[in-house]
Amino acid sequence: MLKNGLFIFLIFFCLSATGQNALPDSLESWYVGVARDSVFVDELNARSLEYLKTNPTVARQVATHAGDVASRIRYPEGYARSLLIVGNSYWYEGIYEFAQNYYLLAARQYQAMKDSVGLGQAYNNIGEVYKRLDEDKKALEYLLRADQFKQKDSAAIALTFHNIAELYLKLNDVERAMPYINKSFGYAKRSDNKRLIAYNYWNFATLYKLAKEYDRALEFYILSENLWDDIGETRALIQTYQDKAEIYRITHRYNEAEKNLEKAIALASKIMVPDLQVKNYRRFALLDSMRGNNLRAYYYLNKHTLLKDSVYNLLKAEQIARLQTIYETEERANENQQLRTEKALRESQLIFQKISLVTVSIILIAAAVVSWILYRQRRRILFQKDAIESQATALLKLNDELQNLNRTLEARIDERTSQLSLQNTRLAEFTFINAHKLRAPVASILGLINLMTEVKESEKPEILTHLRKCSEELDNTIRTVSKNLEEAIVKEGKV
Repeated sequence: MLKNGLFIFLIFFCLSATGQNALPDSLESWYVGVARDSVFVDELNARSLEYLKTNPTVARQVATHAGDVASRIRYPEGYARSLLIVGNSYWYEGIYEFAQNYYLLAARQYQAMKDSVGLGQAYNNIGEVYKRLDEDKKALEYLLRADQFKQKDSAAIALTFHNIAELYLKLNDVERAMPYINKSFGYAKRSDNKRLIAYNYWNFATLYKLAKEYDRALEFYILSENLWDDIGETRALIQTYQDKAEIYRITHRYNEAEKNLEKAIALASKIMVPDLQVKNYRRFALLDSMRGNNLRAYYYLNKHTLLKDSVYNLLKAEQIARLQTIYETEERANENQQLRTEKALRESQLIFQKISLVTVSIILIAAAVVSWILYRQRRRILFQKDAIESQATALLKLNDELQNLNRTLEARIDERTSQLSLQNTRLAEFTFINAHKLRAPVASILGLINLMTEVKESEKPEILTHLRKCSEELDNTIRTVSKNLEEAIVKEGKV
């Protein structure tokens, strides 16, 4: 339990140290002189939810500050809520691995508080992440857990019903999806929950799409589009434009497909959601390929590949650095704690031995006082005195060793910290080389290879020329990187 608590604290500390724990200037002025209490934390969490729809970055900044305050005033409910919202901010940006980390932390916090409703919400979000990562078995496991924990919250359980139905539709299991759709949509209509109604319109559209009744599917996509626009759910609106464009592409209504993809690209650029933008570029490449516009198809396919790889490398580098920092901080804390424990043990032994020395000394004095009475036992007393003096010498020697250990303790800690810093530097150098030197030409080669399968024979020589040029660029880059690494190794060897 103590180790888990320390781990949560270290993660939150590292995240707070990134500089995102301050409120935006526009909000900071509103709260001048306001007490930093539970009411303040709840209000910040509510505000961060409002920002989620239009600016996930600001929402994350506000929620992180709320969590920081909640942690300082020991308000676990507000802290757990802020973790969920920070996870949602990464979800809205399509950074699902980061979102999952926060959802797991929130679940652990709600479990410690025995809050079944909060735990159900966390499990629902964890299941949705696994759904997006195509780990359908784990997604269903967590969504069914959420169903069990959300019985006290009708709106939340109705949303979970939708999520379970969506997963079954993804698996083309209409029979299992229908009961959950009916339960979710029934609650949504009774409570006039527009957000939930829009989600269920999505499900109905998917049902008709699976049945290849594309015009009926479009009707429900348009219904959901209107609701998303009305309530300001920008990310869901982008996905609806993508779904409509896909139907129009399948039915060869290319102009309508292009209009919807252009809307999706504009909104994705506005709220900065790279995962949806990657999908937009891919859909545009497929659309232009079907229309015979291979040059523009290549353009969008190349943008898709470059953005996908750049986002992947950036997230992996950030995640590796973040996890490395957490790991090293925890390791350093454990090592320091171990050294402090050893020091405390030595000091305890020294105190005990000093007490023993004092006790023995008192006995020695008492023995000296009565020695004139116990003259016959004088030789035995003298022998005992020699033994006591030897023990005192040993104790003094042990005391000197302990003092030497104390003097070298800080030096050992500094040495280990320096080793960890050097490892961090090597890791950062490797991540930079991988993200910025090698991936660009590789991404271009992959894009050209993908395009080879979609263009005419007459266009392939031109693509082969570009492919050869990209290969030469990759070869030159590898040679340059190898040369730089060799020079760095030589320099380190000289040092």
